[in-house]
Amino acid sequence: MFFKGEKIAYVESSRIFQEYKGAKAERDKLEARGKEFKLKIDTLNREVREAIIRYDGQSDNNTKQLIQLKEKQLNDYQRSVQETLQSEESAAMSKVAGELNAFLKDYGKQNHYKFIFIANPSGTIAYAAEGTNVTDDVLKEINKQ
Repeated sequence: MFFKGEKIAYVESSRIFQEYKGAKAERDKLEARGKEFKLKIDTLNREVREAIIRYDGQSDNNTKQLIQLKEKQLNDYQRSVQETLQSEESAAMSKVAGELNAFLKDYGKQNHYKFIFIANPSGTIAYAAEGTNVTDDVLKEINKQ
């Protein structure tokens, strides 16, 4: 056998990302940012609706242009918010992945593993012998930090 006597293990990526306190903290920050943006969008939506109601039936071109401008600003802001949140989420998850990778590298060295694989929900590991899943131990250790 190629790895006879070598320690090999795996961790479940979905559990690590769900249960790691650092990932949860990042998700909480993103959720708070999303709520902030939602409040601003709701306010802008209300302003546009009020302007439409206030100026309904008026044929003044300046009024129509003002409403169209407000609607465009709202749409632009919503698009910008969505892009910002996606960018922040990507950066946050990259940060978490970096933390996890650094931790797993140290964990592997300290516990004398030859390999630690990442099992993801799409099934990259078809079979693993009992005792090779170290997810619980990894979560316990990384959440201590």
